[in-house]
Amino acid sequence: MPPSSKLGRNPRRGDRSSGGGRRGCGDSWKGGASGANCRGGTIEGGGQRRERKEESPEEQAAKSSYNYWRRLIKNPPVPNDTKTMERVWDGALRILNDDNRGWKQQLIFDLESDEYQGRAHVKNLMEMQALLGGPSTFVGLADPFLLVITHPAILDCLAVDTAVGGIFNFISGSHGSRAIPFFRRICSNLLDHHLNMGSEPDSSLEQLLVALPKAIHELLRREYRASFNDDLPDMLNSIEEMMSAVYADKQSTAFQYVANKVEELRKIVARSRGLLHEEVPAEGGVTTDMVTLTYPRAVQLLGERHDNDKVDISKINIIPTENEIRCNRPEYLPSTNLYLPHFLSDQAQRHLDTHFRLLRHDIFGELKGALGGLLLAAEQDISLFENPRLNLGNIRAYAYLNVHIRNLSFDHNRGLEVQLSFPQPTAARKKSKAQRHRWWEDSKRLEEGVFLSLLSFQGDKSSLLFFNVTGKETNPDKVASLSSHNYLANIIAKLASNNRDDLDTMVRLNCQRSSGILIELPSIIIATFVPVLESIQDMYRLCRLPFRQWIIPDRLGHQVNNPAPLDIPPPMYA
Repeated sequence: MPPSSKLGRNPRRGDRSSGGGRRGCGDSWKGGASGANCRGGTIEGGGQRRERKEESPEEQAAKSSYNYWRRLIKNPPVPNDTKTMERVWDGALRILNDDNRGWKQQLIFDLESDEYQGRAHVKNLMEMQALLGGPSTFVGLADPFLLVITHPAILDCLAVDTAVGGIFNFISGSHGSRAIPFFRRICSNLLDHHLNMGSEPDSSLEQLLVALPKAIHELLRREYRASFNDDLPDMLNSIEEMMSAVYADKQSTAFQYVANKVEELRKIVARSRGLLHEEVPAEGGVTTDMVTLTYPRAVQLLGERHDNDKVDISKINIIPTENEIRCNRPEYLPSTNLYLPHFLSDQAQRHLDTHFRLLRHDIFGELKGALGGLLLAAEQDISLFENPRLNLGNIRAYAYLNVHIRNLSFDHNRGLEVQLSFPQPTAARKKSKAQRHRWWEDSKRLEEGVFLSLLSFQGDKSSLLFFNVTGKETNPDKVASLSSHNYLANIIAKLASNNRDDLDTMVRLNCQRSSGILIELPSIIIATFVPVLESIQDMYRLCRLPFRQWIIPDRLGHQVNNPAPLDIPPPMYA
């Protein structure tokens, strides 16, 4: 049976450890009941003990193979011990290629755990120097290692992502000081290996050539400081030189894949060094660059409008800040027309920048204008906050007056949460407990995932916070629910952003018992768009746009007058 996600533990309730030792009669089962009669198969209270499922021969073989591999990494490695290196990394690759998902995940945990010598084995391989066997031996040992750290079972599994991050952090070293020299040695040994073989690359070599830039890309994604390594550009040059020497056919799928990956890696390096776009010269805060338009059009250039007005979209907070909402200057919205000017010269980066800003504006543009106007009006006349019928234009919203932040708590899965308390709506206030429960159950208000805005005033100082409903409890028997009290209703929520200023404001409002007005915005569900915007930010930060040669129109411009069919190579998996 597959292991649990805990390090070195076996999920069978009758086992002490992965070794399969049985519990004695005096040992207690999970839940606190002790075995009263081991032979009879019963536990205290008369319950029947669940019988263990017999392992199939395949499961027994997988378990035996994994235990053998784990014994290998339990012992410290010996420098240049090629036999052990081969057993460790070939064995790890076989486990990852197997169908047992539990052992795959356990492999990552054990490889990263301090209980074993997994990191030492990684270091031993990466610091390996030239061997008597020559470049073929080095390539033969580096091949399974690269295939392991780029395996889909490792990179595409959220359950082990934290452990994978720890492994890549160790592989990188300080600013890539361990990884970059290792990858350069792979390039030089690969080239020597190919020259010695003197033949076209086979499928095994192609696998390694594809895994190399993929491993570097994953390293820079997780350890961004490695992109500042001074030797990284030279290493990318080495990859290109190696590919040109290995492949006579520059149109092969593997060559095109590696070439595109190297291009992405170069853009990551350029972006990290501020070379992605040229800064527009400015005098006195005003741009001196001439903007040419084909028709009259109001143009808003980038500038310091507020604290969330960033040139780099990966640094923009998806949830608007209070300073951004208060800003009365028009927002910078680039055009999708490629003939109009843009501050980014790279077409892929421009494509991502444009669609990120336009999508975010479609979601929050009208809301920012409405809340900004409400804050400005309330500062002139605080009595507006006593009116439950707020004017937010065409935005559907429900307002709750005299709201307090109570009982900050921490949930293991959802993180820091707060209890928001407010008077019962008029429609539910005079009902019995059962009628209130039915009213809140039938109501579509304050459903889980709904977006909330809390506006509060203390003297002449105002605050604006955004929350996300994490728990709607309508059971009247629960202490803090929507229907448990005649007058007060309670809802559980968490901050919609991870902004430190918002956290400080929330704690201050809780300590000072400040009241405010809560605005429910049922048309905004952040779970439906935040992952999309975050993915665009990740692609922008990593300079990665899949299918860019067919998505970006400038690549197809030369075919307007020459409508020849596109030569699209098959994907790698084909």
